[in-house]
Amino acid sequence: MSKKIPSALLLNDIHVSKDNIPEFQKNWDEALYICDQYGIEDMIIGGDLWLSRSSQTLSTLMAVRQAIIKATKAGITITVAEGNHCKVDQESVLGYSHLFSEYPHVYVVDDYSIINISNDVELYIMSYFPENGSFVERLKKMVKAELNASVHNILYIHEGINGALSTPNEKELPTNIFSDFDTVLVGHYHNRCIIKGTNIEYIGSSRQHNFGEDEEKGYTIIYDDGSHEFIKNQVNIRYKVLDIKASQINSKLIDKLDDMKADGRYKIKTRISCTSQEAPNIDKQKLLEAGSSKVEIVTEDVEITETTAHSLDKKFDKSGIKQEYTSFCANKGIINIEMGLQYLDKIS
Repeated sequence: MSKKIPSALLLNDIHVSKDNIPEFQKNWDEALYICDQYGIEDMIIGGDLWLSRSSQTLSTLMAVRQAIIKATKAGITITVAEGNHCKVDQESVLGYSHLFSEYPHVYVVDDYSIINISNDVELYIMSYFPENGSFVERLKKMVKAELNASVHNILYIHEGINGALSTPNEKELPTNIFSDFDTVLVGHYHNRCIIKGTNIEYIGSSRQHNFGEDEEKGYTIIYDDGSHEFIKNQVNIRYKVLDIKASQINSKLIDKLDDMKADGRYKIKTRISCTSQEAPNIDKQKLLEAGSSKVEIVTEDVEITETTAHSLDKKFDKSGIKQEYTSFCANKGIINIEMGLQYLDKIS
């Protein structure tokens, strides 16, 4: 039996902005390292390379430019699909990544692109278009014009699909429209999951972005036989929630927080369940000093109070407000945050 060959590295939901360039660079460099270790020459970004839909700063554009040049100099061919965060007009084929479409060994997807993985495997990559807009029709046209039913067909998209989230959304796509494909790999929602009873898999974002996301983030390798493998991110900040009772606030917890703080990769939210009588006696400052980034107190009447390491002395600029808004939405399970971000972008 011949050994399967790694053919392409997939990653999505990178969300680079002026506020996270060092984390973006770590993320990108790890992807290049994996390509080098596995002998992979194709790196495919499945949407949301960018965070802001309204505009990009010069520092953000230059960071992406430098990353692309670094990859292509290493012999990597880059294919970029535009995600919903990459476009000003969601129905346009053009997004911010098109600025780099003429760079050597860089291909930016308009509506779709096809990569021949092997003689028996083809990978179809689509940019984002609204679920309740033109996406379905574009998918149908692509299938009719291009699909070869005699090979293993993989679809890589950036969309919301019914069954991926605990709360359904009427604007999400039905699963049955993907029946022509053997495997469907998806970005857009950041946590990894397989939609029950289907061949549809959300492969997870390339790194964690807030406390509302789990730690299973990273990269997906496509092999020449059509199989795929998840490689976990090891280099970026981890967002971890510690759920405890008030009675568990002791030296053991403090030592654990100290150890995680010393690791240097963790931001920690300590969430404490307690009674209304216990709440005033909790020493939040002690937990913050030990290493917690946030302390959240949840009493039996579901009242939530949250104290952060910066809450008493930090003045928020626009980017800080946007980060807090994004974290709030993630914690509440709110998916459609773009309109709110647009309003916040208007802050002078």
